[in-house]
Amino acid sequence: MALFSSTLSAVERFEFEEVHMGTLVRIILYAPSSEVAEKAAKDAFATFNRLNGIMSHYDSESELSLLDESRGNICVSDDLFTVLRAAKHYSTISEGAFDVTAGPLVLLWQHTRRVKKLPKEQHVIQAKELVGNHLWELDECTQSVRLLKAGMKFDLGGIAKGYAIDKAFEVIQKHGIASQLVDAGGDFRAGSPPPNEKGWKIGKGNTIVFLNNTAMATSGGQLQFVEIDGVHYTHIVDPKTGLGSTSLQTVHVIAPTAMEADALATTVILLGKEKGEKLIKTLPNVSVEIVEPHHLDSDPPK
Repeated sequence: MALFSSTLSAVERFEFEEVHMGTLVRIILYAPSSEVAEKAAKDAFATFNRLNGIMSHYDSESELSLLDESRGNICVSDDLFTVLRAAKHYSTISEGAFDVTAGPLVLLWQHTRRVKKLPKEQHVIQAKELVGNHLWELDECTQSVRLLKAGMKFDLGGIAKGYAIDKAFEVIQKHGIASQLVDAGGDFRAGSPPPNEKGWKIGKGNTIVFLNNTAMATSGGQLQFVEIDGVHYTHIVDPKTGLGSTSLQTVHVIAPTAMEADALATTVILLGKEKGEKLIKTLPNVSVEIVEPHHLDSDPPK
């Protein structure tokens, strides 16, 4: 749905909003006409919808859900294989802090948040037996995935949205639009700056950044947590403990792509400040800001 447009030099500013992947997706772009803008936005939103049908763990008919129920080597689509290959890489470099096989733990923790009572240790141990980067394999030659234990369940919540942002961004580029911003729930992929601007103005913690042909993702549990026995646990599940992370920090990661920023933001939360910053320093063109709970001011994109 188009919200408004305003004329600037040879192009006009257009903004569109739709809900996809359980979050509000905003697309801001500068195009020569409403026809071009609307077609680009329509195709971008369709991309979000298509990828949700592949990677949603809520949809029992999604490709991801069918993979969870599979046995042996299963060939998967280009999109799913790309995301799983990236997920395995991030799990490796984070020594398991980022782990998309944490689905059984995520389900257990969702129940915990509802009942506000920690799960029994036995149940956590049983779920953790189905979690681990070593429990699944990828075959590049056949573009297939193999799960080594029955009952495993993928959860792409820390990476799929970023990938969808990138693919929607690429779709808009194919319409000849260079100046664009794709915002999905506060994670961004920015193209060339708006006319007469040095970048897309985004609030990052207690500072302002100007994104120019780059991406930014934010992760943190200060708004989604449960208090049990005096301890604040967030919705972000730590595969090492099997429980929600106890960090209430907010992490902002700037990286070349939204998928990379998305995965790394979650990773830094789980690694903690020292290990997280150490990892980020090893990665090219990536930066991180870790904000303590009392420094959470932000401004909307312009």
